[in-house]
Amino acid sequence: MIGSGKVVTLDQAIQQLVPDGSQIYLEGILANRAPMAAIHEIIRARRRGLRLVSAPNGLAIDQLIGAGCADEIEFYFLGFMNIDGFQTMRQFRSAVETGAIKTKESMGYAVCMALRAGAYGIPFIPIPDFQGSDLLKVREDYRIMPSPYNSTEITVIVPALQPDVLLLHAHIADEQGNVVLDEPWPMFTLTTAQACQKVLVTVEEVVEADTLEPNRIIIPHFLVDAVVQVPFGAAPTALNKRYEVDNNHIALYQQSAKSTEGFAQYLDEYIFGCSNHEAFIEKIGEPREWIRGLD
Repeated sequence: MIGSGKVVTLDQAIQQLVPDGSQIYLEGILANRAPMAAIHEIIRARRRGLRLVSAPNGLAIDQLIGAGCADEIEFYFLGFMNIDGFQTMRQFRSAVETGAIKTKESMGYAVCMALRAGAYGIPFIPIPDFQGSDLLKVREDYRIMPSPYNSTEITVIVPALQPDVLLLHAHIADEQGNVVLDEPWPMFTLTTAQACQKVLVTVEEVVEADTLEPNRIIIPHFLVDAVVQVPFGAAPTALNKRYEVDNNHIALYQQSAKSTEGFAQYLDEYIFGCSNHEAFIEKIGEPREWIRGLD
């Protein structure tokens, strides 16, 4: 908790919850609900030595790595998926090829179960056997052990994940820190919040305490350390039932990220050149409203 309340400014939240060297879990997937306002503020704060754990989240990861904020990433899929198909994350690729970043490859189910172990407070967790996968060759921390109930059976275990801070963009929170996430399958976000040591939530709207219907709350206040009101805080990615992805701006970024000079120019114009996310949205334009009928 920061100060006497949980509603703070974004620069305050980043200053106090995301020091250099933090392990960060990034919520969102592909081009939906990435915590882009928080990502840009981290870059403006010139954080260094961050260790990232992420679901498929191409734009946020590529920008953090390209800006020199991260030294390590644990992932199970990285890339851009759009109407043109799969496209490479250029800054990530360059960092891997030059040895500027350490990578820990995994698979989605293993990361989810590692977070579940972190939420349970246990040191490791068994997962269905995936022997034969090359992951066991590249992940020395993924182990094989006999079943304690049947010595002829073996299982794979993965260590618990308990990241220092969760970065999450959601729809609504109240002043106490109760969070509404209007997604079709929101409950694993609760597990992730339970696994992380701190939780920083940016939201479209902050409402007064005791005004949210209890059955809409996905993350309760006692798990949340800071709430920041940032309209369009996921842009240029989408937010379910609020606004669509800005494919044009992401395409502009992808083109810029193909070269060192182009990426530096993008940072100067769209991140360092914008004092906050409001200025960024003013520069790129508000995203299109979510098309009704897709919910």
